[in-house]
Amino acid sequence: MSTFIQSEFIKFKIEVKELIQYVSKFKTLTMNIQTYLSVNILVLLGIEANMFMFSIPFEKAYNQEYYNMLFYVGHTLYILFVFITNYMRLNYYKKGCVNWLNAIIMIFLIMVLFLGNSITISSSNFRFSRTAEYILGNQVLWSVDVPELFFPSLMVLILFGAFGIDKLWSNHKTIKTNGIVFDNKVIDVWWGNRNDLTAGQIKTLKLYYSSQDNYPFWIDIYKSILIDSLWFYGRSTVRQWHMFNIFLAFIMYNFVITYTIEPSILRYTLYIYLTYTAITMICRRLIDTNSSVFWLLCLFVPVVNIYVLYLLYNKTSAVYDQESNSIFYYPL
Repeated sequence: MSTFIQSEFIKFKIEVKELIQYVSKFKTLTMNIQTYLSVNILVLLGIEANMFMFSIPFEKAYNQEYYNMLFYVGHTLYILFVFITNYMRLNYYKKGCVNWLNAIIMIFLIMVLFLGNSITISSSNFRFSRTAEYILGNQVLWSVDVPELFFPSLMVLILFGAFGIDKLWSNHKTIKTNGIVFDNKVIDVWWGNRNDLTAGQIKTLKLYYSSQDNYPFWIDIYKSILIDSLWFYGRSTVRQWHMFNIFLAFIMYNFVITYTIEPSILRYTLYIYLTYTAITMICRRLIDTNSSVFWLLCLFVPVVNIYVLYLLYNKTSAVYDQESNSIFYYPL
């Protein structure tokens, strides 16, 4: 066990260095439509989760100014992130020279966020909400007045980054590569199949699928949720992780939030079971992505935990190619 922990910690340090390398050289990264939409939705959810986490530490009540600051800082960071991913989209079509347009849109959006409360765009038949509410169960914990123009403008910016850039600069010479590209290499694919695989990698995948037990769909769900979640050692793919999340959400809503389980010993037994299976599945998911299990601890570190969410919800499975003695990633 001590050898496993030591090797995982060494792997964790290596992965942190690689992550810093990616961040420091983001100008060389490119991003296709599928990855762009996935990463922006994921980071938005991650930022909202961090804002929620900062708002309820130790059940302390804060004043409205603190909640306003939390909302505006969180969404300013998100605007900056969208700016970076838009830059990667421009790099995809080798149009980094027009990033000035991206910068103007970003500045406009920040101005709308901080100064746009006086602008109204609703009509009698259609209205955008001007209040963002953060709810736990049936209780509104806190709310913030939001400029009515902000979220529509943000959605327009993301749609422009996804489809507008593609329509403006896509041509028949553009080689469509699925995934995130770094130094002209595909480092991951989130949607669809990889279209850059070598003959050796294709052979490895065929051998992998031929060696797997072909379970019917419902048996695979049962195995992923009720059997695999009890065992720490092993792998769980993105699909299995999402099925477990649906099961977890169903149990949480029906037996924890909506109804009170009596006697208390049954309630605490359920809490222990859910905590144990969640930790186990997180570790299995990290192992499947060839990531260190120490990333589990970073789930409680603001901003960094967004990367951990990427590992859990988006990163595809690591597959070892014996022919090239290397690891590649594929959605199993």
